[in-house]
Amino acid sequence: MFSNLAKQIRPLAGIAALTVLASCSSDLTGSNRHNVQLSVTTRSTAASSANRIAADLLVGPNDELVLQKVQLVFGKLELDRSGASDCVGEIEDENDDRGGDDHDSMNGECEEVELDPLLIDVPVDDALHPVINVPLPEGTFAELEAKLRPAAEKFTAFNTAHPDLVGKSVRVEGTFKGTAFVFTSAVRSKLEMDFDPPLVIDETTKNATVAIDVRQWFLSAGGAVIDPSTATPGSASMLQIENNIRRSFHAFEDDDERGEDHHEGHHGNDDGEHD
Repeated sequence: MFSNLAKQIRPLAGIAALTVLASCSSDLTGSNRHNVQLSVTTRSTAASSANRIAADLLVGPNDELVLQKVQLVFGKLELDRSGASDCVGEIEDENDDRGGDDHDSMNGECEEVELDPLLIDVPVDDALHPVINVPLPEGTFAELEAKLRPAAEKFTAFNTAHPDLVGKSVRVEGTFKGTAFVFTSAVRSKLEMDFDPPLVIDETTKNATVAIDVRQWFLSAGGAVIDPSTATPGSASMLQIENNIRRSFHAFEDDDERGEDHHEGHHGNDDGEHD
């Protein structure tokens, strides 16, 4: 999606090994590209103003769950013009450990960013944090597609630098009722985040934001706080948390850089599809 030439990458602390490749269908040297900032935030409509810009994320009626560090590993990011294309196709996973690529799945509807892999330390202060600045072509985009997944074995440098994340796509540190915990998961998901209204890239577009509702990760269907220590592989707690993670992403145009989606009727996140 983004140019190999004249690109500006502004890394957030904790973002590693970012490779930006251009879509085969893109005109890299054209004048119809505009620098757009991609940002992330944990802010949600459910978060009260009292909890914003805090040191940690607090969950539960008595703040019994404290989330102090949240890490995610992504393998791919693309924009879809129509919202009907499968930009991040399954052919990509078939080639993960063989060094192949999935350019055969690309088409004119998709603008690609190759992230192999991308580690994000998700900010837990509810502030808006810029991740990268990238030149995007003019046009209207309906959807942001991404792959949440562990780094493949072939990425030896990444796995050596981040041994705590080998085979994991999510890692969370915090306390539950005062007791420290570390939660990890190898959850894999093709995230499809609708822009509602669509993201229009032109000379006025400044920022697009991905909001991650981390507070919802450790809540049961009834709203009770889940003890992370009970989330053992295959357990009901683990399945609930992983499903919550898949549903927690929402992307929107955010030119005022407030981390707030003011458009009514938006639909939050991915379709819950597993890899």
